Amino acid sequence: MDSCCSKFCGPYFPDIPSLLVAVKTLVSDKITESSSYEGESEYEASVAQPSPAQLASPKPASVQLWNDDSTRVFAHCWETAKAQPTVKGMAHTLLLGLFSVDVVLKSNLTGGVNKVNPFAERRQPLDPEKLKALLKAVVQQNPGAKIPDIRTAINKRICELRHQEKKKTMNS
Repeated sequence: MDSCCSKFCGPYFPDIPSLLVAVKTLVSDKITESSSYEGESEYEASVAQPSPAQLASPKPASVQLWNDDSTRVFAHCWETAKAQPTVKGMAHTLLLGLFSVDVVLKSNLTGGVNKVNPFAERRQPLDPEKLKALLKAVVQQNPGAKIPDIRTAINKRICELRHQEKKKTMNS
């Protein structure tokens, strides 16, 4: 592991270097399989090198969150969410996998009236189908999780993101 990686990733992400090697090997193997043809020797197929275009634009795989086929997240987002040690962590990961940061900043969970300033502009609710899929996926993975707790965690995350954005604009 080089000093840059150990400096930034070491204590927090110790498996990243080995993960990168595994991914490169997998991609190379997949491309080798698809590029070999009948009559080509095993050696020639094993040394086939992927083109930069093949490496740069692989099609991202997606995972269906619930029965609704339109609610999907990238496979890496789903794997990251499942790896979270807490229900809140999983909900936060899926929130940003389903909705862009811009949408999250302009929305709130249900579209209700601002409780601090009732005359403030009302925010749009998050897409109810996506929200339902997120909640059901989290509960399915964590059977002891309670939907009100997950909703609270999502709402807090939205508030945190708004606060971070506000701090950014004030500092610029």
